[in-house]
Amino acid sequence: MSASIFSIIAILFTACVAPASVHASMQDDVDQAVTIIERFQQISEKAIPTAVLREAKGLAILTVTKAGFIVSGRGGTGVVVARTEKGWSGPSAVGTGGVGFGFQAGAQVSELVIILNTPEAVNAFSKGGNVTLGAV
Repeated sequence: MSASIFSIIAILFTACVAPASVHASMQDDVDQAVTIIERFQQISEKAIPTAVLREAKGLAILTVTKAGFIVSGRGGTGVVVARTEKGWSGPSAVGTGGVGFGFQAGAQVSELVIILNTPEAVNAFSKGGNVTLGAV
């Protein structure tokens, strides 16, 4: 029983992460990030307030895909930019992935813009390998 659950988790995780690793280039992630920001700013209820953006130390912009039936997998890619003395830094690639278990079925694509308000938050996104474990 546990071997089959492990197999399902591995397949779903691979299915979600594989499209992320097949990206043609970093340029695709940058283009997607620009599109996400433009869409957010066009919808007044979702627009990032100017004051918040002015004070931000960085931005993380991601597209995340989640799919599953009882067991789920999640994966996505995006970019992180940091505020410098002369404007914004060049983009840095970031990825996310995970697995879950519970009463769930379906697929979902989410576009996220995370405002990084402190230098520590920017460092957390720009450093390699963060792992978080949790349960509900």
